[in-house]
Amino acid sequence: RSAEGSMRDALSLLDQVIAFGGGKLTAEDTRTMLGSLDRTQVFGIVEGLSDRDARKVLEHVAELDEHAPDYREVLAELAALLQKLALLQAVPDMQLDEAEDVERYKKLAAAISPEDTHLFYQIAIVGRRDLELAPDVRGGFEMVLLRMLAFGLSEASQAPSAAPTPTPIRSGTASSAPAVARA
Repeated sequence: RSAEGSMRDALSLLDQVIAFGGGKLTAEDTRTMLGSLDRTQVFGIVEGLSDRDARKVLEHVAELDEHAPDYREVLAELAALLQKLALLQAVPDMQLDEAEDVERYKKLAAAISPEDTHLFYQIAIVGRRDLELAPDVRGGFEMVLLRMLAFGLSEASQAPSAAPTPTPIRSGTASSAPAVARA
């Protein structure tokens, strides 16, 4: 992903990670050198979103913040995860390239409504674009996640639909109408 599809860049990054790790290649060294994050952190955020648990979501953000992440990249990872969930929701037997996480993807795809998946994806990519406008990057990231919780559809669609009772507006009463002077 860091090479953005370029084989030459991928090989160069591989050489750099091997040098960084003193001849050893580990996932932890790779994440540290590239400034990328452990995917389990993003899964934790999405699980918190699916549970509609703001505290859980913000606890994952606090854990994430300990590693000083690039929050734009976290939102990109979040959007990529949501895109895979949407694929699984549309085609449940689709084969993912994420061999070790397939069951976790399937569990999340079943836990989140397709509508919320699409909405969360849209909020993540728009939030990524708007993150630089936030006064504080972490605060902006938290607001994107809170927006997902605030505007999620599944909770609203499960609530009984009771139309609000309109409040009558009083008009034309003698005591509240201003006097009009006639010539």
